[in-house]
Amino acid sequence: MTKEIEFLKNILKKDNANSAIWIKLGYAYFQNEEFSNAIKAYLEGLKLDPKNAISWHNLGYIYYEIEDYEKAISALNKALEVNPNLAISWRELSSIYLDTDEFNKSIEASKKVLDIDPKDECGWTNLGSAYYNIKKYDDAILALRKALEIIPGLNFTKEILDLAENAIKKK
Repeated sequence: MTKEIEFLKNILKKDNANSAIWIKLGYAYFQNEEFSNAIKAYLEGLKLDPKNAISWHNLGYIYYEIEDYEKAISALNKALEVNPNLAISWRELSSIYLDTDEFNKSIEASKKVLDIDPKDECGWTNLGSAYYNIKKYDDAILALRKALEIIPGLNFTKEILDLAENAIKKK
């Protein structure tokens, strides 16, 4: 990956106003786990092309990976301003909200994912997990079963489903 990074940096020495090259450089840095450099490159590319929803999403994903949730949410929201139907950005938001115990926000974001793509197993799993965490076990079970209809072998989903079913039995 280092050769690709050097190649892209050399192109930018000649033409640093090429947003596509900045974005490719950001991706290369990300692949190389150089997150700080990846963020800088994405931000340069997005200055030149602020309407690039996928790049905003990717930047949000990098921030999520380094657990800078506030910046991740901001970048993902910018992606959704550009393209409100970007299911992957709604999915990342739902995951961040799960990680930060904002379960109602996770439910809202998961529902947006599923409005766009009803076969998104991650959307169903996140929805079920959020419902489980607010003790809406029946809703959790329905959502988690939907995820397992789409992809039967999801171990994490099965674990949460088992927890929800056991919680109902204990009532």
